[in-house]
Amino acid sequence: MTYVHEYNVNADNVKVEYCFSVVSNAIKVVEMWVNGKYHRTSWMSHEGREKLMVRLEKDLENRLCGTTQDDSSPESFGLETFDDDSVIEPFMTTIGEA
Repeated sequence: MTYVHEYNVNADNVKVEYCFSVVSNAIKVVEMWVNGKYHRTSWMSHEGREKLMVRLEKDLENRLCGTTQDDSSPESFGLETFDDDSVIEPFMTTIGEA
């Protein structure tokens, strides 16, 4: 599964498609565009690449931990999330009785 992170820096619109590799245990950039034109991370400065990777790590963490509203959150599918264990407890008890 890949994710798309889009942001603006200076007057440029940057769109990055990325994924998490379980083989290398790292984020991999699949494709990247700046102002709609193909771009590579190897064309960026070392500092620019580091800032991009920090930005992508935060984006992935937000998606996986649900700390931001994005297309992969349960709310975007019309599902409810529960922070109250009293809602889940009766269901878990029923499962344990089966």
